Amino acid sequence: MERKDSPLLELYLNYDEWKEEHDALQSRLLELCRLMKWNPGNYEHANWEAHHRKVKDLWFLPFMRDWKRHLAKERNAIYPIAQSAICGGKMGPAAVLEQDGRIAETFFQEYLDAVKSGAPPEEALALLLQVLMIVAEHFRVEDESVVPVTEKLMEEIEYNRC
Repeated sequence: MERKDSPLLELYLNYDEWKEEHDALQSRLLELCRLMKWNPGNYEHANWEAHHRKVKDLWFLPFMRDWKRHLAKERNAIYPIAQSAICGGKMGPAAVLEQDGRIAETFFQEYLDAVKSGAPPEEALALLLQVLMIVAEHFRVEDESVVPVTEKLMEEIEYNRC
């Protein structure tokens, strides 16, 4: 009898939902990165402040909330499977992804602290960009290593069910 809390069962039952969420978050991340390329030519503080407010409130904070929830699901269902399916052990992609999540959280907290303490918008935007770069790398590693392995595993499970 299979356990209800099995990572493989969890992955199998929720893979399509996880993949759709993954793709949607990645699209939102790309849009956020596009917004960060904006650069007011006159460097007037008011323009930076307005840009920071727009990026933070409309895009960044909701994205981070959703990504952190998604990351928690990955830690429970995806990474345990990926660690056994992909070579590398503690130096493999799953371990790197775990560490990426912790690093992104550290920089995100630093960003929140800076905003709370009234940091200039340029400084806050630089911290925000650092978080986005870490998360973008996280998605790249997932797409190159974890997603292909999990898709192959889902195909094998479906094949064996027939």
